[in-house]
Amino acid sequence: MSIVAQLAIGTVTVALTIIMQACFAAIAFSVDDRFTPPRTRTTRFGATLLLAASTIWMLLAITLAAWIWAGLFIVLGAFEALEPALYFATVSLTTLGFGDVILSQDVRLLSAIVAANGLVMFGLSTAFLLEFVGQVREEKGSSKRSHISTAE
Repeated sequence: MSIVAQLAIGTVTVALTIIMQACFAAIAFSVDDRFTPPRTRTTRFGATLLLAASTIWMLLAITLAAWIWAGLFIVLGAFEALEPALYFATVSLTTLGFGDVILSQDVRLLSAIVAANGLVMFGLSTAFLLEFVGQVREEKGSSKRSHISTAE
């Protein structure tokens, strides 16, 4: 496969996975805004549960990206079975790149694109989680301030 074809396929796949992850973040904020009782956010236990659920939710987005890449590798004929394709996609997305499973020369440029995709996805997840924690802490702090004001 040509370099141009690999770049085109990689670009479309990266765009798909990044859009998917952005949707996951938007859904998480939306669900939190609509369904999380305000009292839950102001307790340490509730805030911890929200953070754990949000982290697992964002890891699900990364897991789905690994499945998308694995499916692409199988379609392109880089792997004949799902397990090595999924293993390679996961190792590449996490940028570990063990090197025990490698792509053939005609599609190996995609491995670098998968790694770059993983860097961006983990960066987006980190940014989302930091924003989420900031919002929870801000609400927890304002709850304490309002509690002190009513006590005076």
